[in-house]
Amino acid sequence: MKRLLGAGLAVLLAGGVAPACSAPCESADSDPVSFDGGALSADGQTYATSPWEGPYLHFPAGRRFQIAHQLGATPPVVMTYLAFDENPLPGSNTSESAGNQAVIERVDSEIVQVRNDTCAEFWLRLVAKK
Repeated sequence: MKRLLGAGLAVLLAGGVAPACSAPCESADSDPVSFDGGALSADGQTYATSPWEGPYLHFPAGRRFQIAHQLGATPPVVMTYLAFDENPLPGSNTSESAGNQAVIERVDSEIVQVRNDTCAEFWLRLVAKK
């Protein structure tokens, strides 16, 4: 078994493929994109950039959003959801982001700043709660 694993690793390295190493992707975004849409819930406790059905925010590689959450206080809870379609439900799907797919860089009484730190293109839905 050890010989098989060693041989497999040797083949990968000989072919120029090193495990866990990749070149950074190109990204044109460096300045945050401001977003002041979305809506508060009827009780004013929850903000969402869109309903579950969409439309979600276009979130290409490297994109930074500054999202004005309208809560009037720093939200203790921020959740990010990603999809591969602008309007994922019904028919497609959405899920919570993981790892560096949606890096939260700033949270205060006015905005949440979030960045796509991957080389993949997504559609973003952000929810913040008081």
